[in-house]
Amino acid sequence: MDKKSVGLILLIIVVAIATFWFNQDDTDQSNHYYVYNLDGKSTNWELNQYQVELVPTNHTAGGGSLHHIGDDGPVVDTLNFRTAAIIDGTEVTLQAESVHEPIDASEVRIGFADNNLFKPNGDPVMFHDIEEIFVEVEWMDSKGNYQEERLDLYKYRE
Repeated sequence: MDKKSVGLILLIIVVAIATFWFNQDDTDQSNHYYVYNLDGKSTNWELNQYQVELVPTNHTAGGGSLHHIGDDGPVVDTLNFRTAAIIDGTEVTLQAESVHEPIDASEVRIGFADNNLFKPNGDPVMFHDIEEIFVEVEWMDSKGNYQEERLDLYKYRE
């Protein structure tokens, strides 16, 4: 190969690399993938290995196990479980489950929920858009007393 051919090949390679780097866009949301593995605890409940997965087209929330740690016994008559996030100042439900029969709450396995999650302008939710993730647990104990607690799982820190 002569010097002109080598020079032309090198020029093409440099132009291709420069074009690639100049076209990188930090706000391009097509390749963003986030997984939160979260734990939380309140007076009567502990949640372990709860997962929130965000991809540009949808989200998945769930998994892990919820444990009753309170003094009023492990059996509850009704259990409502809701995971919510504060996204750009708006509360959004990520998952909700209910059981309306006596259940041993010493270990409750949490299922998974798949949903679409977009901001009001149509953009997918990204990591920095989430301000908080929390769980609300409502239950009626075996004595018929209705109770409610919040487990904070994630809070954005600037």
